[in-house]
Amino acid sequence: MNLEKRIEQLEAKMKQMELELTDLRQERCDKSPSDAGQPAQVPPPNVGYRPEAGTYGTPPGAPPGAPYGAPHGSPTGTPQGYVAHGRPDMPTQPFTQPGMPRNEQRQNGIPGQPYQGQVPYGYGQAQGGIAPPNQPGVHPGPGMNPYAYNNMQRPHIPAQPKPPKDWEHLIARVWLPRIFIVVLLLGVLWGFTAAVTAGYLTEPVRCLLGVVAASVMYWLGERQIRSQREALGQVLLGGAIGVLILSVFASHVLYDLIPSGLAFVLYILSIALCIFTALRRHSQTLIIIATVAGYLIPFLVHSAHPSAWVFTGYETLFSLAMIFVALKFDFRAAYYVAIGVLHLPLLIGCVAGDFRESRHIFITAIFMQHAALMAYALLGTKRRKLDEILSLFPGFGILVFWIYALYPVTDIGIQWRPLMLIAWALIYSLIAFIKHIRAEQAPVFVSIATAAWFLWALDILNHSYSPAAAIIIGTAGLLLGFKISSYMQQITATVALVYGASQTIILAIHDIVSAESLTWLILLISLVFLAYFIRRMPEGVSFHLLPDILMWVDALLVIIFLTQITNVLTADLTFDLRHLILSAVWAAYAIVVIISGVLFQKLMVRFAGLALLFLTLVKVIIVDLPDVSVAIRAILFIGLGALGILVSRFLYKRTNGPTAPTSSDENPLES
Repeated sequence: MNLEKRIEQLEAKMKQMELELTDLRQERCDKSPSDAGQPAQVPPPNVGYRPEAGTYGTPPGAPPGAPYGAPHGSPTGTPQGYVAHGRPDMPTQPFTQPGMPRNEQRQNGIPGQPYQGQVPYGYGQAQGGIAPPNQPGVHPGPGMNPYAYNNMQRPHIPAQPKPPKDWEHLIARVWLPRIFIVVLLLGVLWGFTAAVTAGYLTEPVRCLLGVVAASVMYWLGERQIRSQREALGQVLLGGAIGVLILSVFASHVLYDLIPSGLAFVLYILSIALCIFTALRRHSQTLIIIATVAGYLIPFLVHSAHPSAWVFTGYETLFSLAMIFVALKFDFRAAYYVAIGVLHLPLLIGCVAGDFRESRHIFITAIFMQHAALMAYALLGTKRRKLDEILSLFPGFGILVFWIYALYPVTDIGIQWRPLMLIAWALIYSLIAFIKHIRAEQAPVFVSIATAAWFLWALDILNHSYSPAAAIIIGTAGLLLGFKISSYMQQITATVALVYGASQTIILAIHDIVSAESLTWLILLISLVFLAYFIRRMPEGVSFHLLPDILMWVDALLVIIFLTQITNVLTADLTFDLRHLILSAVWAAYAIVVIISGVLFQKLMVRFAGLALLFLTLVKVIIVDLPDVSVAIRAILFIGLGALGILVSRFLYKRTNGPTAPTSSDENPLES
């Protein structure tokens, strides 16, 4: 109501402004003496702008090219109409809208009055007239007089305010039934307990009362939904299914009135009723309730001889059925519940049940569910990329957890764990290759295949060779991730590469020909190859710093590698000689890096060589100087000093070569 009143007030103000504007224009026209007694000029309907003549058409019968208002039709030869406007020697004449009877023309909404303002923009410009001032915000539509709304501003209509939150509806219709249905059930339970204690209710009567209560609640829930009370109706329906399952449980476990087979059938019928009701009402909440209750059915059936096949078979089939229902009716939350909750009853059954020799049965259930998720990702018509990421990748992680938990490493028998890992690695690699042939993107499959190959390599190799395998897999996976522009693949491969590099760094080299030396060489070569590949990628601009970072890391790792190799080769020499040779090796490595930077014309490489040379000096001062003899100190300082001067001369000569301009400050070494 406030908004309607506001609109009415704005409309009344607009009408008042129009009337005031009309009165002001009329007063201006009445005060102008040049307008007195001059009739309004009504141009013919066929008047139009003629670019070749620079005028706005000619009257009928006039010669071609004659401007409107020329001597034809004007005995005095006085320019009339549009041409007259904008000329200082001619008075302004009233302008009327062509093509309309005079008595039907409107000025600012008032019929019967000719237009007394200035001509529209452009009519007078053809003959040198003055254009009206620019007035933004006014955009007349086609067929309208463009100056009928010169001084009007569009009304500012405020946005419709957001309606206040209906707390009464939220509390009374949504949360009130949910809370008080629990209160009602507690009251019924206590009343039931009191009646049982008093001896009024026998065991069969108690179970029948539970079934009757469930039926009444179900009927009330359906009635509430038909009356457009959805929240209350769904609460009653869910409570009815819960009471029905509890009644069956009491009849079977507490009172032993029905056998296990019949109890299992009644449980299944209860879950089926819940699913039927949820689909009929399109309620995802009821589907989730049915899913959780269905997973708990095996724990509600008392069996003297539990079977792992029956337990895992039921849980697996129920999981697959609920996944299908959730996908069929697009219940996203129920889909993830059906996937994740399966592992909880399987874990409880595996730990608490007597199923120690049935690990193959449990792992088969996990494999079947994961295979179903893969089939959905491949063949599903409504598959979503987010579903693949949130179901396949965590699902594979849980699958690996089950493999490691059920199949520890043993020295005897078949090693099932590496066989299962390589089987899944091959499956995911094959699927990724097939999708690549079909020109389809498969980042999830490629990433999982990389993770599977990485885990398999760690499982079959010992601690000396597994870092090398991790480095190779990580490098290849990272290059593939850059190639297909997959951040998931890049992250997975980076994890493998970082693991391999960290394990390599802590490996101590004891022999020249050993697994440790091979692992170090693979790491150094992989970093160089990775930097070379990234630098030549089409998207190299996005990774312009990464190659330089990799080369700097590789240069530092080379120092560590050379130090270990030198220590192995000089293990039988004296302490002074070992330090002297190691410093010489560091200096030689710095010289090689500098020469490489000069040959390949790489400024950063030359800087790296100079930094390594200074690092060698720091090492000599801090590490070698306190422990070696005076003679070794002299040799170290003489050698490093001479080497530094030679490098400086070499680089200076390269800088001041024939192609470089001569400098007035000549180096003293040139004399």
